[in-house]
Amino acid sequence: MHHSQLEYLIAVQKLQREDRGAKGYEVAGYLNVSPAYTVKLNVYAESQGYILRDRARTIRLTPLGEQVMEEYLMAARSMGKFLCSCGADEGDVKGDAVRCVCALTGSTRQALVKAHTAQNG
Repeated sequence: MHHSQLEYLIAVQKLQREDRGAKGYEVAGYLNVSPAYTVKLNVYAESQGYILRDRARTIRLTPLGEQVMEEYLMAARSMGKFLCSCGADEGDVKGDAVRCVCALTGSTRQALVKAHTAQNG
């Protein structure tokens, strides 16, 4: 998954509410990109089963979308701890860790998730 696709899922999760999903223009504003660019991200996420659009055309994460996003974020937290232990600036680490884990193979990302779970219970 490209890091922009993961950032899109994170934005949808943060912007969706109990009473309605996230609106496309809200996601675009949150990501600081054009609405046209979010359409591209939306098409990919929908084709993978990560999001659903309701009748009002708002966007919600599916259980699969939540699961995939959490897996990537657990790996990113583990990567972030590693980068900090190497002396990386904490202000840069979060975004860098997300981009790093998106470039990893599934098996390497799973190893990071296992390490994070073992360290944090």
